[in-house]
Formats: sequence, structure tokens, C-alpha cells
Amino acid sequence: MGKTKGFLKVEHELLDNFALRPLEKLIYMLLLRLRDAPRGCCPSYEYLMKRSKVKRRRTLLSALDRLSLFGYITWKHRGNHLTNQYIFRDDPHFEQTYLNNLKLRSTMSRKQKEKYHQRLLQQGVESRKVKLIK
Repeated sequence: MGKTKGFLKVEHELLDNFALRPLEKLIYMLLLRLRDAPRGCCPSYEYLMKRSKVKRRRTLLSALDRLSLFGYITWKHRGNHLTNQYIFRDDPHFEQTYLNNLKLRSTMSRKQKEKYHQRLLQQGVESRKVKLIK
């Protein structure tokens, strides 16, 4: 006889959630499958892209971001050249990690806006539409 076939229990809430796209549901199920791995749920982006047949990294990141915004998952950045560790909503550390990620997101958003406005100003100066007063 061969290996026994495993199965994955999925919450009805996930299946009935019409706000999530099918890709996001699939990625969440892939993460759930890895939940009890010896080192925790730490798949690489490449692994998730290969298993879900996603071709662009940006698409995968968008799906992970939406899962986070809906409160299904969050993640810890484990350092350079290491994969993220994904944390699920029933984990005791979920709320603290989620709040830390929101703070980081806000800080990053402010920095991105500043860079964008600097770039716009520079483009205006270069095209002589804006004059800087010294």
C-alpha cells in the first residue's frame, strides 16, 4: 500500500467569504497546510508561487497583503535571506505581531509619500514648471 492521503480542514467562514479572491483562499490553504511544520509556517515566495501557479511576485504579495488586511494571517520578518514566518489569527502572538506590522506599514507609507513628493518636485524643477525660491 502507498502513503495515506491527508486532508485539510477549512473553515466555512473562509469558503463563504465573498470578499476574498480564489487565489487568496488557495494561498491561505497552502499556508494552513504548512502550519504544523517543525520550524513553523515559513514557506518561501517561490514555493507559494510554484504551488499556486502564480507567475508574478507582485500578485502573490498582493494576495498575502489582502489576507493580512482581512485578519487571516500576519507575518514576522526573520531577517535578510530568510523567509517570513506566517502567524494565524488563533495564535497567541497574532495580535501583537499584527499591530507591529500596521505600525511598520504606516511608517513605510509616510516614507514612500515623502519620496514621491520629492520626486514630483524634482521633476517640476527639471521641466522648469516649478521655481525654487531660495
